Amino acid sequence: MVAGLRTSLKISVLSIIILTSGCVSNSQSGLYGGNFDHEEAAKTRMSLGLTYLQNNNYTQAKKNLDKALAFNPRSADVQYAMAYYYQLVGDNLRAEEYYETAIDLAPNDGDIANSYGAFKCQNGEYEKAKAYFFNAINNRLYANAAQTYENLALCAQSQGKLDEAISYFQDALKHQPARGKSLFLLSELYTVSEQWELAESTLRKYERVSKVTPDSLWLAYEIAKGKGDVETATGYGEMLVSLFPESELTKRYLAQRDNLQSKMVKTVKSSSDQTPKQATSDRSEPATAQQEAKMEVAEPTTSSEDTIEQQNEGSSDGQTLSANVVADDKKQNAELSAQSDKFHVVKEGENLYRISLLHNIKMATLQEWNNLENTGAIIAGQTLWLVPPSMQEE
Repeated sequence: MVAGLRTSLKISVLSIIILTSGCVSNSQSGLYGGNFDHEEAAKTRMSLGLTYLQNNNYTQAKKNLDKALAFNPRSADVQYAMAYYYQLVGDNLRAEEYYETAIDLAPNDGDIANSYGAFKCQNGEYEKAKAYFFNAINNRLYANAAQTYENLALCAQSQGKLDEAISYFQDALKHQPARGKSLFLLSELYTVSEQWELAESTLRKYERVSKVTPDSLWLAYEIAKGKGDVETATGYGEMLVSLFPESELTKRYLAQRDNLQSKMVKTVKSSSDQTPKQATSDRSEPATAQQEAKMEVAEPTTSSEDTIEQQNEGSSDGQTLSANVVADDKKQNAELSAQSDKFHVVKEGENLYRISLLHNIKMATLQEWNNLENTGAIIAGQTLWLVPPSMQEE
């Protein structure tokens, strides 16, 4: 989540380069006479500073931003750029000071309000972040409402407020229906909250505007499993293997594949066991009816229980089959538990709810096991425990 807000902030700040950049002549640096334009010089130096920041040259970035500030300390854009620099280097106190000055100089600047909201959220100040986000959105001249609603959603999500996050993603898509990032993140939230039909339809919209990725295939796989459609889930898993053989998500699918295929075999076997009875009672029923019924199942657990109950009623050895299914499931779960990782190293762009989805562990549980103050308090490179404290090794 924090990485997502940082990316949005970076895009907002770097857009200043396009808006304010100008050509610097070789002789301009010596023009300090009456015709010297301090405002234009400040814009030029600021643009150079932000360009250096984009290329990770912090020394030259700071030198140029300092000169920009000297040329025009009353420029809100320069104050904003300085705030961004200090935010990147982790000096939040100075970043706060420059943000406050920028806001004072340009209280109606939506870009600055949006970025300050992202900064506040990054520091865990959710309510203050919301206030600045809505200051940007309510500005009639502000053209990036979709981005700000997306930031609001990410911020709400970091606080575990999933319903609010869903609502804000929906608002983002009202302003920009083909916004790929919002579509994907909303699909993930629908998946987390087990709203399978909404998750599937939103992911289909995402697929129409974006390229196939390991993440999108994994999400489609999870949604199909959630709907109880094991055959479709397997299809998405095999696409992962075929298109992205080196992906970590592919490795995770391969670790689950045997368990998934055994469930599919049991479903097929159960269907074949019931065929004679159905043939005598309704021979005119088309073969696709079972497939349609399976697509309507909301949860796979319900499907498994119904299959076992039907077998118990229609077969003399139903109790034996039911016991075997339960035993097999317990054995497979034990094997998966033994194979599962004990910790996860956070990658750039990941957030806690995505990690919880990846490892099938509730966000609140991950937060408790890792002593996190809030669900957004993670950074790239951080190690998160995936097991309770009693199983954590020093």
